[in-house]
Amino acid sequence: MSTVELLSTLHHLQLKPLTWDDVEESRPKVSDEAGLPAYLTSIIASRLAWIADDSVKEQIWEAASARLSERSGRSAIPSVSRTFVVPASTFTESISIILHEPSLTADNLGHKTWLASFLLAKRLPTLIPYIPFLRDQDQRESSYRVIELGAGTGLVGLAVAALFHVDVHLTDLRDIVPNLCSNVDTYQANTAVKKKGGCISVGELDWSDPQRFVDGPGTTYDLVVAADPLYSPEHPAWLVGTIGHVLQKDETARVVIELPLRDAYMPEVEDFKERMRILGLTIEAEGLETGFDDWQSAHQLNARTEVKCWWAIWRWALGS
Repeated sequence: MSTVELLSTLHHLQLKPLTWDDVEESRPKVSDEAGLPAYLTSIIASRLAWIADDSVKEQIWEAASARLSERSGRSAIPSVSRTFVVPASTFTESISIILHEPSLTADNLGHKTWLASFLLAKRLPTLIPYIPFLRDQDQRESSYRVIELGAGTGLVGLAVAALFHVDVHLTDLRDIVPNLCSNVDTYQANTAVKKKGGCISVGELDWSDPQRFVDGPGTTYDLVVAADPLYSPEHPAWLVGTIGHVLQKDETARVVIELPLRDAYMPEVEDFKERMRILGLTIEAEGLETGFDDWQSAHQLNARTEVKCWWAIWRWALGS
């Protein structure tokens, strides 16, 4: 096999992360996928003495290393950029959003775009009847503000700004914000968001200390959105406390939430619902939908896990 053929073969073996709109037929067909790690390791370990050009050797070693990491599970895959398509709304056509996802670590789960974010972004156009300032055309001249809590890579917030032409403030923890800013910059550089009327900003917000965020003027919002924000026992109290600080105390204000119903986190989901009711909010609309998470271990390269998600729109209860 020539060096050109070897590099071509390694390129063909590229295994991109499964996404929610992928079909398995789009992935490379390999007769012995189980034997590939050993084959790739042998290339990496080889001196490639039959190749005279050192730069070609480096290309081959790098390609083989990349193919091996792709077969070691999602957490081992290097940084990637992925494109997500969000359906059209009554205000605009469908949009494509390119998001960068850095290498994943247990401490920075916000660097991945999770299923609930994708499902909520796709659902946004159907929620217009439940959000007064979107539903009532005579209110469209006013300036309404939206905040996303735990924005992660920014998919939901960017979709809100583009689909509804409103100002959106994306927030997350300090370590997540740099990549979030980068995704916003990339998006604004490739679209006419400002011409459509949607201004996007990014800021740090720690739910355990929301008062630091709301000390200044104009820090309440007409719409709060969040997707998959619960992954520790403290989060329901922190999240609901933050919602209480940032949500406008107005009958037209809304909260839109989408949560995956994973067995391990059902206590947090129920705790969140109860705390929202205690805060004075009530559910206006809700539903269930199912998607396939693209989180993969090294033994699930061509498998996707079915995940049921719950979405809900909350408003202030009468008299609260």
